[in-house]
Amino acid sequence: MKYLVTGGEGFIGSRIVERLNCESYDKKSGQDILHWSRFGEALEGIDVVFHTAAKISVPESQEKPEEYYEVNVEGTDFLAQSKSLNTKIIFSSSAAVYGEYDQKVSETDKLNPESNYAQNKIDGEHKIAKWNGISLRYFNVYGPGQGDAGVIAIFIKKALNNEELIITGNGNQERDFVYVDDVVDANIAAVSYSGPEKVFNIGSGKSIKLRDLAKLIINLCNSKSKIILEKPRHGDLFYSCAEISKAKNELNWTAKTDLETGLKKTIEFYK
Repeated sequence: MKYLVTGGEGFIGSRIVERLNCESYDKKSGQDILHWSRFGEALEGIDVVFHTAAKISVPESQEKPEEYYEVNVEGTDFLAQSKSLNTKIIFSSSAAVYGEYDQKVSETDKLNPESNYAQNKIDGEHKIAKWNGISLRYFNVYGPGQGDAGVIAIFIKKALNNEELIITGNGNQERDFVYVDDVVDANIAAVSYSGPEKVFNIGSGKSIKLRDLAKLIINLCNSKSKIILEKPRHGDLFYSCAEISKAKNELNWTAKTDLETGLKKTIEFYK
């Protein structure tokens, strides 16, 4: 079977490329999904496309809506229409599509996008569904090599340098963190899935308060960092956690890496 990973040099995409030893298509190497003819040529003979390429900053999506729509929606639409009839697409979506809930969210819950980025992901899911693709709604993915895109990477880097860990809000916000290797497992599990479901939550199914996360990281890093609370940011969610029974039952997938183990692996990377 022949695979292609769009965004194959990114945080999640690069892990899929490494695991499957497959082809990457990434803007960092001059391979832009918006270059229609070249992208179309790259899709020839491909059996499965893992579509991880995207612009991912929620604040920036509010400032540059047209740019985000072009990459995240039009790029996805071109992929869906250009692939061969037998090519399967596995789309990297996001828990951002749900917006604010005070309980675990399932795939059938109402979507409440609160940013252009979230709406882009909903639009992308619709494009993919028309061509029998599968969308994986990632919750808070973390792990070695994430860069500065996630709160865990930011906290670890600061803790290792004994710098202040800043939390916007009261610190009681809860998030569901899932280790990157488990997310790769979910993508691979989706390859062989042939059932009727088109959308799956990919999270740990457990949440932790950001204040407790910061304390845990400080402890694991043997750090002298202090936790600083600042004013909440507009649009920040208070609670986000996945109901993952569908992925467990249909994909035979669950997250294997507990948070402390994943944090230790990530801390080792950044030391």
